[in-house]
Amino acid sequence: MKLKTLAAASAAMLASISLLTASGLMLGTRYMNREGARLFNLVREVRSITELEVDLLVHQRESIRAALTEGPEHALARDAAKGDLERWLAELRENPVTAENAAYFEAVEREVAGYFAARARADGQALPPAAAYMATQAEVDATYAALERLLVTKLAEARLARARVDEVNRLSDVMSVGAALMLLVGIVVALWQVGKQVYCPLLALRTAIDRYGAGSRDVRAAQGGLDELREIAVAFNEMAAALAEQRQKQLGILASVAHDLRNPLTALKLTVDRLRPDRPLPPEERLRAMLARVGQEVARCDRMLTDLMDFARLEGEELELRYEARDARELARDVVELYRPTATAHELSLSLPGEPVPLRCDPLRIEQVLNNLVANAIKYSPDGGAVRVSVTSEGAEVAIAVSDGGVGIAAEDQDHLFQRYGRAPSSSGVASGAGLGLWAARRIAEAHGGRIEVTSAPGNGSTFTLRLPSAPRSAP
Repeated sequence: MKLKTLAAASAAMLASISLLTASGLMLGTRYMNREGARLFNLVREVRSITELEVDLLVHQRESIRAALTEGPEHALARDAAKGDLERWLAELRENPVTAENAAYFEAVEREVAGYFAARARADGQALPPAAAYMATQAEVDATYAALERLLVTKLAEARLARARVDEVNRLSDVMSVGAALMLLVGIVVALWQVGKQVYCPLLALRTAIDRYGAGSRDVRAAQGGLDELREIAVAFNEMAAALAEQRQKQLGILASVAHDLRNPLTALKLTVDRLRPDRPLPPEERLRAMLARVGQEVARCDRMLTDLMDFARLEGEELELRYEARDARELARDVVELYRPTATAHELSLSLPGEPVPLRCDPLRIEQVLNNLVANAIKYSPDGGAVRVSVTSEGAEVAIAVSDGGVGIAAEDQDHLFQRYGRAPSSSGVASGAGLGLWAARRIAEAHGGRIEVTSAPGNGSTFTLRLPSAPRSAP
């Protein structure tokens, strides 16, 4: 799992819980508002019904009192009660809740109309008060019964609405508690995932780095947690393994150099023992051979130490080039003449063009590269043979090729030649070495803007070609 996946999943989970909670609370609030408005209307209708009952009784009472006393105040009270009856009926008519309520309301309207009709008939016949009361009492009772039936239905609806509101309140409480629990669980799960996928792997990686820095070179980081942390752990482990391998190779180089230095030093010690002051000097021919051997062994030691010094400079990026204008022919000639006296078992040949081949380079470094190539050609041709050095100008490049007829190099091994500590398996048993010469030679060539190419086959010798940018020819 990647970090962005974990963050997106945690955010999506928490957002979903929050959205679900908000949606539930919003729907519950909307439902409660609707039921609250409905309950409010029912309360108003119950009040209207009770007011209708009161006004009905007041109208009947004031009608009888007006007939008995013929007082105008009772007639006004009667008319006011009638107006209130009509107003409350109009208010009920505007808010019918159910079809059943509407039917009860229509019954109330019919009974109220019947009552007013009976009262009008009684007033028109000029009946005595007692007779008028008896003539309208049945209509009053029927109207009052209809109002009671309507009131019962309204109260039942109010109780149902109140029950629904209470149920929604309970559901809202349950949803709130559940949402809080879900949010708490979501946060705990997110923190657990962060701890498992991020904190613990980071802590393990830091512990591994601290232990490695304290000297435990064999420690490795656990590859767990997020993909990015696993990639960091893999990179750390690869780095630690590469450093361990490099350290082993460096130790091997030191052992190889110590072993290689032992042979020339032994030879030098034996030669010096033969030239002790208390002994007579050997014949001149033998003395010359001994001095030649001393020169060879000293040159061998110098080459190994030079390789180590160049390795240190190149590793530290401290290679400094001092450019000069030189003729490539002179550089090649100097190198061949250097090795000609010591390589008596080999035939060193030099092929040069007739015209100068100008180069702008650090002559000491280029001679070091050519020395390495010629020395390798001699070293890896143990049975003698020809070593050819040629200089050619190829357009914008100068090519200096060193060819031999030695053991050769397999194609699959050629890519490893120029790596640090790289040696061809086919040639490792022919001559000793640390595997740094060609690596340093390529680095020097690349620092000049050039390259080294190799053409070889097992048993058919090798050709190493140093290619460098040519300098413009000076005007005659």
